[in-house]
Amino acid sequence: MLTVYLDQNKWIDLARAETGHPQGLAFRDTLMVLKDAVDSGRVRFPLSAAHYFETGKHPNPRKRSELATTMMRLAGPLRISPPHQIVPWEIRRGLIKIFHLPAPDPALQMFGNGAAQAFASHNLRYLPPKEWHEISLPSNMKDEIHSRASREFETLLLAGATPAGAPDAMRVVFHDMKTLTDDRFVQGQLHVAEAIRQYGRRHLDEVMLATAVADIHDPLTRIGAEYGLTFEDIAARMTGIIDSMPSRWVEMKLRRQRQANPEKTWEGNDLNDVAALAIAVPYCDLVVTERSWSAMLNDAKVPDRFGHRVSRSLHDLTDLLLSA
Repeated sequence: MLTVYLDQNKWIDLARAETGHPQGLAFRDTLMVLKDAVDSGRVRFPLSAAHYFETGKHPNPRKRSELATTMMRLAGPLRISPPHQIVPWEIRRGLIKIFHLPAPDPALQMFGNGAAQAFASHNLRYLPPKEWHEISLPSNMKDEIHSRASREFETLLLAGATPAGAPDAMRVVFHDMKTLTDDRFVQGQLHVAEAIRQYGRRHLDEVMLATAVADIHDPLTRIGAEYGLTFEDIAARMTGIIDSMPSRWVEMKLRRQRQANPEKTWEGNDLNDVAALAIAVPYCDLVVTERSWSAMLNDAKVPDRFGHRVSRSLHDLTDLLLSA
């Protein structure tokens, strides 16, 4: 089965096709092909935390609902783990490999169900009631309630919606929780750009490696200490460690490509894109994203390392499915 990650703007194209929007006319046939491929088990479309951030920020409840409905039709409950869960796992695997540690290979469920998987938070999982009017419900009834209500629960979370009758102002907006982080990311990248200007562009790769290490310093030193490694041990092998961590290597390459073009300004939403693509590119067979990110990734031959593909066009995906 092909695992395909679609950027938010591609989901918007498909939602427009589903609702008959004029801008979606070019994607009506694409949507039909994708529905058939999902129904026949040939492809799956995991969503990430980035999709919740992007979908929930739209001010129009109807458009949020239409978008979430289209996403749920193709993706179902399938979600990919977030960076804050993947990175510690990659650190452990990287340290074990680089230092030949006699430790078991750590396990991680990369794909799972619902917002609980996307955010690595059990609090976002739907739980059916245990009783009704003080009468305990049998297991088969709780299972039936769960199967019927959990999809609606997941759609509401994805759409940033509220149950019927509740005001829209009370909805959960995941995007609001990351605004400060976005601002810090932009400021951080501006500081990196200044460091590159100061030290010269010939040191671009060194600066990128240093910032990649700085981003994971705390979990890296903590996990290293668990394995009896000092920071000096780790610092001496940093290039190999980052290279052994697929998401951090991709993230570093993405930032490098952007920093190599000083005319391109950083924006808050770039954090969302970089974080999502850093996990999608190494762990999904195909990523369909916007033109600029696709060009940067392919120019640097990033997907080649994993035997994966990155495209800017949904039509490339349909061509692939129709030729299979």
